[in-house]
Amino acid sequence: MSVANTVNLPKLRLYPKKVISPQIYDFLRKHITETTIKPGTLLSENSLSVHFNVSRQPVREALMRLSYEGLLSVLPQRGSIVERISVSELVQTVFVRTAIEKECVLNITKLDERTKRHCLNQIEKVLDQQHNISHDDNLKSNYLSLDDLFHERLCALSNAPMAWNTIQSIKGQMDRIRFLSFETEGHADGVTHEHDEIFERLKANDIDGTLELLTEHLSQIIKTHKPIMKRYSDWFSDGSSSFSDD
Repeated sequence: MSVANTVNLPKLRLYPKKVISPQIYDFLRKHITETTIKPGTLLSENSLSVHFNVSRQPVREALMRLSYEGLLSVLPQRGSIVERISVSELVQTVFVRTAIEKECVLNITKLDERTKRHCLNQIEKVLDQQHNISHDDNLKSNYLSLDDLFHERLCALSNAPMAWNTIQSIKGQMDRIRFLSFETEGHADGVTHEHDEIFERLKANDIDGTLELLTEHLSQIIKTHKPIMKRYSDWFSDGSSSFSDD
């Protein structure tokens, strides 16, 4: 099946001095999580290699990585289909992500003052960007990048880059709901306010308060998905409805 028959992808400028596969992966993941590529869309290795003007190998590697993250399923002899959102996987993702981020925050007590001050300054810079972001047509994409950066900076308190990399690799389902939730007016302002509160507790060395707010903040998406699922019911997998009233 031709990609042109399923989704109209923009061109991608590939940088030959960088590895090709991660560039294609980032491009496809962005368009899946930002809902340009909808659930049920069939992606063909051949068509994508033509679209990107590359061999099939880097395309295959990118598709396999997306499949590993649960965003695609590989159909033998047919291609890869974009998965629908699984609420059960979403709940598990929230649990694992919360556990990792809380452990990262706890590590602040082990940092020397210079490193701690640097980490807090980096978090504060992200908050400044969130407060000053332009509410234009690119708000969703730009704000979600800053949202991720805020949490990446929290994870940096661990001195373990693997922490954020692990979260990033499991939160594809979550990211699609995050993107769709921006249809709610004032959503960005609400998220920024929650980030402010988490940072103020952290800066005041109130670790218990920070962890409590962080847990509440990350669990909000469990409630957020319900109106999204009602509006986009065909985007969710069978069985998701059994979790909708929890």
